[in-house]
Amino acid sequence: MWRGGLLVTAAEPLEGTESVRILKDGAAAEAEVLACDLRTDIAVMRCAETLGPPLAAAAAAPRAGQAILVAGRAGPALSASGGSVQLSAGAWTTRRGATLSHRLLLDIRLPHAAEGAPVLDLDGAVLAMAVRGPASQVIGIPIDAVEAAVNDVAAHGHIAPGFLGVRVVPIALGLQARHRLNSGRAVLIVADVAQPSPAFDAGLEIGDILLAIDGEAMQAPDRLLGRIQGKRPGETALLTRRRGTVVDELTVKVGSRSPS
Repeated sequence: MWRGGLLVTAAEPLEGTESVRILKDGAAAEAEVLACDLRTDIAVMRCAETLGPPLAAAAAAPRAGQAILVAGRAGPALSASGGSVQLSAGAWTTRRGATLSHRLLLDIRLPHAAEGAPVLDLDGAVLAMAVRGPASQVIGIPIDAVEAAVNDVAAHGHIAPGFLGVRVVPIALGLQARHRLNSGRAVLIVADVAQPSPAFDAGLEIGDILLAIDGEAMQAPDRLLGRIQGKRPGETALLTRRRGTVVDELTVKVGSRSPS
């Protein structure tokens, strides 16, 4: 339970779902699934019934070695697992392109029924949301990402993806071109720039070559789209551009797509 009748859980188990049954102390209620953001694995739901007070966020960020508890339910019964924070590092990008403020790995057993459950400190405050990651890892989705998702849903009814306003096409490179451009197997050529758009405001033009975003080489349009949509409107992206023989960097403030 987050706030204002909005609940939060993991998105992957709810993909394509419109409503779910919420169990509480033997009683059941219906909740409407408002948003499933697979980039961050955050789902936001609304329940008309009062299920209890919202959980309070922890005052400090999780730290490596900190004792934690993941609390959830296995059917009608309560479920809890104890463990610790294995890694608490800086910003990272999820496998689906979302940019999160912290990389949190949890040394804890996570039953399937507890996916999307809160990660609590020993005072009962929320540190993160627990989800399953690749290679049997348990990942903590940071509280600020959850709060941003809830804010988007409360304000707009959905989770707004980032928007750049540029169309690119990949160009495969031969060995000599890779060496000359100091690039990989392909580069992205700007084929169109929307007006107005963040890309237009930043000075991108048709014919520019996009080499990287936030230091990561870009060779496929889908990867660029994922990185941009994984950012929230208002966040910035650092684009590495080549125009002629000049390579420079552009800081772009990501926007949101205007309703059509």
